[in-house]
Amino acid sequence: MAAGTLGMTAFLLALLHHVRRRYVVVVVDGESMAPAYAPGDRVLVRRQSSAPARGDVVVVRRPDVTHGWPAASDGRDRGAPVGRRWLVKRVAATGGDPWPSVVGQAARGGGGETVPAGHVVLLSDNPRGSDSRRWGPCPEHQVLGRVTRRMS
Repeated sequence: MAAGTLGMTAFLLALLHHVRRRYVVVVVDGESMAPAYAPGDRVLVRRQSSAPARGDVVVVRRPDVTHGWPAASDGRDRGAPVGRRWLVKRVAATGGDPWPSVVGQAARGGGGETVPAGHVVLLSDNPRGSDSRRWGPCPEHQVLGRVTRRMS
C-alpha cells in the first residue's frame, strides 16, 4: 500500500512538473487587447513549441523602450514570467507574409515587401495599443507562447 501511494505521489509530481514547464498563467495588463481581453484577465499560455500562426493571440516579452526588440535570444527569453513585463498581442503576419497595410514604412525598418523570416507582426485589438506599428516586427524568440484560454 505504501509503495502504491509513493508511486502515485511520484507520478503526480512528474505530471505537475510537466504541466508547469508547458503552461503558464499571465495577467493581462492594460487595454490594448480590449474587448477580447480586459485588464486583470488571467490567460492560460502554452509555451511556444512551434512558430506562431496568423490569428494566434500570443504573449511576448515587452520590447525595451529605447532599443525595441532584442536582435538575438540570450537563452533566457522564455523563462518564467514572474517579475517580467509581458504583452498580449494578435499575430497579423508571419515571416514571408506581405506587410499588413496598417504597419507604416518606418516600422518596417526599410525592409522589403514581406515580413522578414523568423519575425511576426503583432497588432493590438485596440488600435491605440502599442504594437508592431511602433516597434516593427517581433523576433519569434521573444514569443513566450500562445494564449489557449481566458481563465477569469
